[in-house]
Amino acid sequence: MTAPAPAIACRAVTRLSSAGLAGGALSVRTWLLLAAGSVGGLVFTGVYLAEGATRAGYRALAQPISALSLGPGGWAQQLNFIVFGVLVCASAAGWRTALAHGRGAVAFPVLRVIAGAALVMDGLFAQDPSGGYPPGARTGAATVHGQVHTLFAVITITALAAGCFVLAARFAAEPGWSRWAVVAVAAGVATIVFIASFGAAGGHGGLAGLWERAAGGVTSVLMLAALARLAVISRPAARAHRPGPAAGEVA
Repeated sequence: MTAPAPAIACRAVTRLSSAGLAGGALSVRTWLLLAAGSVGGLVFTGVYLAEGATRAGYRALAQPISALSLGPGGWAQQLNFIVFGVLVCASAAGWRTALAHGRGAVAFPVLRVIAGAALVMDGLFAQDPSGGYPPGARTGAATVHGQVHTLFAVITITALAAGCFVLAARFAAEPGWSRWAVVAVAAGVATIVFIASFGAAGGHGGLAGLWERAAGGVTSVLMLAALARLAVISRPAARAHRPGPAAGEVA
């Protein structure tokens, strides 16, 4: 005895809707969660650019973003770190759904949570004064507060770079995404190269600030591009899954 046609159709829709990267329709909730990380990245960038442009004595090309957490008004950048971190953590749930039933379905969301939590910690623990900022501040021995900030900054960038390689493995195994694997690997390598350049510049001086921004920006661009493509290929599936007249009914 065969199952009724409506039941078969329902199971088929359920299977397709879970395969986000294969063109399955994703729920509005999932899209909001996925967008949270990218929107957070755009807001984070806008805030630190505005802060850097208006802070006396701050040199964006030479000094790290974290230096904006120091001095008068430093609370704004600290809050910026925390909000961004929370949104990155939220995006992990969306990626868990979009990547379900394939490579990286667990690893990538976990890395997003690690990166987000580390960003929150960077907001709670400001770096030590150095590189002439804030103006007039003396560079002394590293404090526990500053060391905690540095530790979580390293964790953040490591998780972001690792996430690129996890996505590359998923893209390589996904029909229609194989070329994106190369892009994801390039993004991961670029993140490592840029943050190494930041470290080589001593963290404070030369173009250290530029290298640090580039390291974080590469992964943000990859996320935005992947979401844009996912939106394009998911649209036809969403239309196909809209309920229509049942068998035997007149449309």
